[in-house]
Order: sequence, then C-alpha cells, then structure tokens
Amino acid sequence: MKTQIAPVSEKFGTLLLGTKCSSIFSLDRDEVIDLFKSSNLLLFRSFNVNTDKFKAFTELFSTNFMAYIGGAYNREMIKGDKTLLSVTGHRLSFAVPPHGEMYYKKNKPQLIWFYCATPPLKDGETTVGDGAEIYEELSSSTKKLFSTKRLKYIRNYPKAIWKEIYQTDDLRVVKKICDEEDISLRVDQETYAIATEYLCSAVVQSRRESHPIFINNILPVVEQELQGKEASLVRFEDNSKIPDAVIDELKEVTDRLMKPIQWQTGDILMIDNTRLLHGRRSFSDNQRDIYVRLCNAAFPF
Repeated sequence: MKTQIAPVSEKFGTLLLGTKCSSIFSLDRDEVIDLFKSSNLLLFRSFNVNTDKFKAFTELFSTNFMAYIGGAYNREMIKGDKTLLSVTGHRLSFAVPPHGEMYYKKNKPQLIWFYCATPPLKDGETTVGDGAEIYEELSSSTKKLFSTKRLKYIRNYPKAIWKEIYQTDDLRVVKKICDEEDISLRVDQETYAIATEYLCSAVVQSRRESHPIFINNILPVVEQELQGKEASLVRFEDNSKIPDAVIDELKEVTDRLMKPIQWQTGDILMIDNTRLLHGRRSFSDNQRDIYVRLCNAAFPF
C-alpha cells in the first residue's frame, strides 16, 4: 500500500494519508479490510475525493445501506439519496454525547461512514472511543448493574412527529417496522399518538474476541431528558431510573477516553459500530457539513 499510515490513537484507529495526486480507489481492498479489522477505525485523508467518490468508495466495502427510518433525529437527505444523510442536520451545533449508532433497535448498522464536505471553522470534532476500554474502566458495581438489568428505550410521539421519524403516515407501516425491530408499539386511538419500547442490554459481546463492549444510547437520551425533552427516555426494564451516580461515572469515563477527530475537507471516516462509540463536540459556526452512511460490512466481519 503506497500510502502513509499512522495511528489515530494509542488504542485504536489508523490514518491513511494520501496526496492530491493519489486516488483513493488505488488502495488495495484486502489491505484496507485487514487494517480496519485490526484497528476498528480508518481515517482516509488527502485523497481529493468528493461526495460521489465517497459514495462509490463506501460501496466497495459495504452492503445494505440504510435509510434513517425510526432514528432519533430528523436527518437531511443529500442529493435525494435516503442513504446519504447529514449528521443530525448540519446546521444543528449542539454537542452529542458518546453512543453507538441506533442501539435503541434490533437492526443496527455494523459500519458508519462519515464524509467531511466542509469542516467547521472551529471545534465540532467527532469523538470516538473503544467500548471495550470503556467497559474495563467502569466500577465493578456499575458492571454488575448493567449485567443484571436490561435497558428500556421509551418513546412517546404525537402523530406529526412519528410521521417524520418513520417517514410514513400509515400506522400499518409503523407496526411492521416495529415488529421487525422487536419494538413494542401502543397507539392512542383518539389522537393517534404512539408509544414504543425496546429492551436490550447496555453491554454486548465483542464479535471477534471474548470480552464485553459497553455500547448503547444511554448518554444522549439522558441528556435530552435533562433538557426537559421527554419524548425519548431510557430506563431499566423495571422502569427504574439509572442512578445519577452511574450517569456521572459514565460521563467521567467517556470524557476521559473519547478521542477527537478534527475534520479536514474530504476526510472519510470508517467506524466499527459494533465496538466504537462516537459523539460530537459543539461548535458555533454554520460551516460544518458532515455526511453519514449507515450499512453492513460486505466482507467477513
């Protein structure tokens, strides 16, 4: 591979640095896959790509590109493509706490691809962290708590909102989506508001090694509730709240272990969504324009 290679961090991630004259399509596919499997994150930089090249490159390694149906936010389609999306709307500048992508439903993407069309003028880094390392840093009492109690993700949406979230006005379609995702659905027959619940563990087993991975959507949902937004909640299966001390511990550990990716124009970031958490630091300008594709791996994974 005639490309400069360097670590992104001490624990995970590899930077592949090209030049304006080098083509990202000249990279050896098998070598890229091997690097990804060994480091769980690849950052492709200085390959002079654009949106169309980003799409074509992701399709060399991925399959089952997903539309963002049933997601936590409304995301803008890019060029009319339901599988090419802005990240929570590129004009929304709030910080996003560490999380796994779509861990509030059964069928989650294995891979996340990001593309930097325009970097922010300042701040706005994407943060990434290893769920295995995060798990190891948790206290024994917190590990025990999450091993004995499952999470319950709860959503309450009026009709105007669920039509946007599920991209349909047909409750039969919503019911089919929920059934496929192991999500329970209740409908208020008077207002057509809906309530959904999804049960899962906060910890999963690594796909390739025999150790636990802390990866879920606890922190973003808790943050929304702290802001007074109760459309989306996270509780334990018995409806008890996650203790404040545990939330504080999760924030301390993730704040310490998450690593920032400072965006440059044309960057492509490939993330293992079965192991790495990601988030976003806040920013104050309206320049940041990052696209995302959610999919599964088109190689043994």
